[in-house]
Amino acid sequence: MSRLQKKKPVSEKAKNRIETENKNDFSDSSSKLSNTKSSTATVASPLKAKSEKRLVDAKAGAPNFFQKAMEFLREVKVELKKVTWPTRKQTTGTTIVVIVFVFILATVLGLFDFGLSKLVQVVLT
Repeated sequence: MSRLQKKKPVSEKAKNRIETENKNDFSDSSSKLSNTKSSTATVASPLKAKSEKRLVDAKAGAPNFFQKAMEFLREVKVELKKVTWPTRKQTTGTTIVVIVFVFILATVLGLFDFGLSKLVQVVLT
């Protein structure tokens, strides 16, 4: 996400999902404390909870590749609306300046190269 773009408010659905995850995390930790019969039981419950949480996230609308791509394109569209585009007159003016500068620089470098090549010929002969 762009640094300049404002963060979007969290939707009600996302808030509810976060709250249920927090409740699940609390209930998992309390069940770990109360369950002292065997060490395997305390290890199995967090693993089971994590796998269930992944399934819930996948079903609850975790964004997939295409959703992320569409969101990116929407953000690009918003950012492009903020751009101040130059007028046709400004574009042609700057293009002409660039072309003239390239020809001047090419001429200077060509003369410099020609002078150095003549100097090398004089020194070698």
